[in-house]
Amino acid sequence: MKYFIPILLLVALCLGALPVSASAPAGGSGWLTINCDTNGASVYLDDTYKGVISGGSLDIADGAYAATYTVKMSGYYDASGEVNYVPGGDANLEIAVTLTPKPVGNSRGWINVYCNVDGAAVAFDGVTKGKTSAGVYSQEVSTTGTPYTSYTVSKSGYETYYGTVSSMPTEDETISLYATLNKAATTVATTSPTLIGGASGFYQVTCNVNGASVYFDSNYQGKTSSGSLTVPVYLTGTPYKTYRVEKSGYTTVTGTMPSLPAKDKTVTFAVTLSPSTTQTVQTTATTASPAGSEQGYIVIHSNVDGATVTIASYPAGVIKNGVLRIPVSTTGTPFSEFTVSKTGYATTTGTVPRQPSAGETVDIYVTLTAQQATTTPTQEAPVSVPVIIGGLFGAALLAGTSRIRK
Repeated sequence: MKYFIPILLLVALCLGALPVSASAPAGGSGWLTINCDTNGASVYLDDTYKGVISGGSLDIADGAYAATYTVKMSGYYDASGEVNYVPGGDANLEIAVTLTPKPVGNSRGWINVYCNVDGAAVAFDGVTKGKTSAGVYSQEVSTTGTPYTSYTVSKSGYETYYGTVSSMPTEDETISLYATLNKAATTVATTSPTLIGGASGFYQVTCNVNGASVYFDSNYQGKTSSGSLTVPVYLTGTPYKTYRVEKSGYTTVTGTMPSLPAKDKTVTFAVTLSPSTTQTVQTTATTASPAGSEQGYIVIHSNVDGATVTIASYPAGVIKNGVLRIPVSTTGTPFSEFTVSKTGYATTTGTVPRQPSAGETVDIYVTLTAQQATTTPTQEAPVSVPVIIGGLFGAALLAGTSRIRK
């Protein structure tokens, strides 16, 4: 009996030392306790807000019957999972959650690039990031990093798509960009044939853009590759006068041909293409482009800046830096006629050769001719009869006065 009380005290101390892991009522049923080391974190069950963590935990009545939980806190990554309550098991349920802090300056967003062709390479500001799969490529970006300004989508056998990035995603935001790739047109080369007889030389066109089409006097010569295109020319033939270098997504460049090369020599001239600043790109839509929203472009090239362009009697804009890019719907009524005019120049009217397909450019070249100023001879007004009679009378009077004085 003398050992009973010490033993009883020892047992009581051992029981008191056992950890208490939940504050839900003992013998309760269906209580869920979320234990978390981040006070102030918000708790959601099946996307329904239940409260915040206080003192390292949150007790939720009937919470054990929920399917999922999520714990959120600004500056931390969300933590979520399944409740996994088994009916007939423990009356109450505990879940331990640890929130991971986000690194400073590493908030994330995403850019989704949707494309009609899988396996297409997606590049931002000239740096390839990945390829499309199942119609989309998703790029994770830092919200505090250097913003992207442009993107391209390309694949062998297709025309490269060029677009602009007008805004970057905020934290946990996703923005959508779209690209439609069109099959590359199969062009039958019309370059000069192998020169037989006669002296010949070469023109070499260097360009900052590969795949640009080169024309001499409207004659197609080929496309730039590895930064240049070399074209053989007869020295005894009619010299070319002008050149044109173009590619979809860039402003076309035209100019006057340099002097003919000497025999077996090469004359090199450089052309720099600039991305078109008037290209319209959808960057904020969160769903695919609606049917019928595709557009192409009619590009009017002219030798006179400030000239006004009308398409089918509708004002389309004015020529700037030698060009006006006009977006047109591929499903709208086709345009048939255009007019280019400016004061002091003869107005030019022409026919639109065809309607562009989605993403395609139809180029039209217009040369305005200055009007010659016409001068109408000035006719002097005839002298009236009374004035003539008055003049004669005055002359006679003057003559008579002179005789009297003599």
